[in-house]
Amino acid sequence: MKKITLTVLMLFVIQIGFSQFSEDFNGAGAAFPPAGWTVFNGANGLGTAEVWEQAGADPEFRAQNIWEAVTPGQLAEDWIVTPLIPINMTQNVVQFDATDLNQGDFGSVLSIRVSTSSQTDTTSFTEVGSFTEAQLGNNASAVFSTFTVDLAAYMNQSVYIAFVHVQNDGDAVTFDNVAMIQGASAAPGPANTPTPADAATGVTVDLTNNDNSVTFDWQPDTSLGAVAPDEYEFFLGDSPTTLSSIGTIPAAAARPINVNGFFYNTTYYWQIVPRNTAGAATNNPIWSFTTEAGTITAPNPASAPTPADGATNVTIDTSNNNAVAFAWTPDATGSAAESYLFNFGTDPNALTTLGATANVAIDITGIMENTTYYWQIVPRNVGGEAANAPIWSFTTENTASLGDNPSISFTVSPNPATDILEISSENTISSIQIYTALGQLIKEDIEFTNNNINVRDLKSGIYVIKINTEFGSKAVQFIKE
Repeated sequence: MKKITLTVLMLFVIQIGFSQFSEDFNGAGAAFPPAGWTVFNGANGLGTAEVWEQAGADPEFRAQNIWEAVTPGQLAEDWIVTPLIPINMTQNVVQFDATDLNQGDFGSVLSIRVSTSSQTDTTSFTEVGSFTEAQLGNNASAVFSTFTVDLAAYMNQSVYIAFVHVQNDGDAVTFDNVAMIQGASAAPGPANTPTPADAATGVTVDLTNNDNSVTFDWQPDTSLGAVAPDEYEFFLGDSPTTLSSIGTIPAAAARPINVNGFFYNTTYYWQIVPRNTAGAATNNPIWSFTTEAGTITAPNPASAPTPADGATNVTIDTSNNNAVAFAWTPDATGSAAESYLFNFGTDPNALTTLGATANVAIDITGIMENTTYYWQIVPRNVGGEAANAPIWSFTTENTASLGDNPSISFTVSPNPATDILEISSENTISSIQIYTALGQLIKEDIEFTNNNINVRDLKSGIYVIKINTEFGSKAVQFIKE
């Protein structure tokens, strides 16, 4: 895997409260790790070629750990652990700045773990925070962000805090400016002064970059005694009871922000939930707005599906994670579609949206043999979604009779899953990957512990899990609730 390490790092720091313990790793020629800290490899002994080290240039240094490939299906753990730190009223939140160094997700995780009894016994540590590459930044500029982990549960105890880089041929991870700070005295108040204004009409949909965006802004509660937020969670939906989170925005981030994918002449509902280390604001208002009427109408439904409606014995490509090829023809009249929603499932009354695509031909992976599926293509543009899009069906072939390796046998449960997916296999598993149903690899070299993998951070939807064994590979779909 080729990665280019960026040498220029931008740093944004938010200082909150009164800091007692702190470490910035600075000082040319200074010992590393700093006095009282320790560095070591994980208990499984993997990944000995790389350890945490001092990186950067005088006068600004940081702690950094590079990727390295280890035994397939296993994960290296590189530990760097603080001295013993008392947790009290003035220092009960650990704050640090961190980022990964390369764009693209290579599977690294920065795990924050705490022990009250040992600096080096890995079994004594409990994970209190975990940050994926997507959360660390995963951007071309390797911009530092500030993270906090609440340790109030350890009040009036002393703890060792470990920063553990978990990966197999992952990414370089770096962190700096570790500080113990005082958590917020109270949760923030609700945000106010929304843009678009509540109940606004004729709100502009910006087509400049073909992203159909709307501009949003708000203000924090600044009333007497109000406590500042650290971040805002943004919720959006087409009714006040169906709001979904579309992400979290640091309080220090620039606003206003643009959100994409809006339709003309449509009413939307949104909510901002401020948070800090003491919790989330309560009684957060839900605002609404209606977009401009516009001049573009919704497209007409697509036609000519592949597989054909009602087709049987449809081929599964076992060399491509059990994929089936799909295609359709856009309607030639009316307004053109900008994208197509792909709805899919085994029940025509309970289809799941797998995602949107601008293409008119895609492969869907993880398809099961001898199964009837239903699918629907919904063309859409800024004018809206096609009405009365048909639902088509097809039935797959029996791949076992066409060369599928019967030696590969495994089950996943529960399905649907929420937090943990249990894998029961008669074969030795060498590695595991997870794909979206559209075939995009989103997790690889997944940690496999006690027959379980953690899927808590996946969004709700349909996914494909691929199990690699000594006899080959096999993929099946599962649903994340």
